[in-house]
Amino acid sequence: MERHTIHVSYRLNGMRIDHAIAEGVPGLSRRRAKAIIDMGGAYLNKKRIRVASRTVGKGDQIEIEYNPSLFEAKKKEQLSLKPEDILYEDEGVIVINKPAQLPSQATRDQAILHVIPVLEKYRAAQGLAPVDLQLVHRLDKDTTGCLVIAKGKAMMTFLTDQFREKTLEKTYHAFCFGLAKGDFEERCFLSAIQPNNGRVKVMKSGGKISHTCFQVLKNYPALGISLINCTPVTGRSHQIRVHLEKNGLPIIGDKVYGEGMRKALSDELLQAASHQLLHAASLRFQVAPDGPWQTVSAPYPASFAQFLALADAYQS
Repeated sequence: MERHTIHVSYRLNGMRIDHAIAEGVPGLSRRRAKAIIDMGGAYLNKKRIRVASRTVGKGDQIEIEYNPSLFEAKKKEQLSLKPEDILYEDEGVIVINKPAQLPSQATRDQAILHVIPVLEKYRAAQGLAPVDLQLVHRLDKDTTGCLVIAKGKAMMTFLTDQFREKTLEKTYHAFCFGLAKGDFEERCFLSAIQPNNGRVKVMKSGGKISHTCFQVLKNYPALGISLINCTPVTGRSHQIRVHLEKNGLPIIGDKVYGEGMRKALSDELLQAASHQLLHAASLRFQVAPDGPWQTVSAPYPASFAQFLALADAYQS
């Protein structure tokens, strides 16, 4: 752990706390300072502070502590697939256990790898013949778990039809702030992703209808958090994340939704949540019209499993 103490001087008087941290710690950017605040690693006059825009005054004392490894740049070699990440494969379909930080599709930054070239690279390293890989659906960059890739356009169309007709079943697991009172459903209209802030809004009318069913897997009263099973009926952008926030249960580690609703957790738990704790746990689909249904499950990634183990230990 790295720790710093900043005594607010005239020079820092009146600054936002994230700016004051960046000014007070050599080599620390404002973006990284805000990330430390978001993770719960910043204290103002001995009290944890979670609002990056809070101003500080002369005589205040700021303390920060964080694990520097959380900010190490991901190397391209790290954004790769291992044999155990291939959850299912036949002549027409591949299901992978997508790691966090790996985008499902290309971004504006061409230096950032995404699923298809990473999978192509893996297959080449295994000595497998090239095939026409087609992304069937998407997971958010920080969401882990089951992701389906078709071999060829015909299989992609067949699988896409299952998504559209809602015969393909998906389940997700999410660690959330707040205690769920019981199983529930959410139906509402959602906007498209807003270009100014990257958020999806709940709308009274217009937009697209969305529907998710939720079941409580476990509540952690000592921590004020819940582990929830999420079954989306529709497939809108950010749907599960928005629905959970709407019900006062924002996903732990989500940097877009739930701001200001986060409850105090230990630094160890907050820092274990290095990305949003939303995991595509299973898929059920067909690979042929008259074929059997295939169910594929994805083990938790190390980050999710570590958080689960810590939460269980704290609760006991």
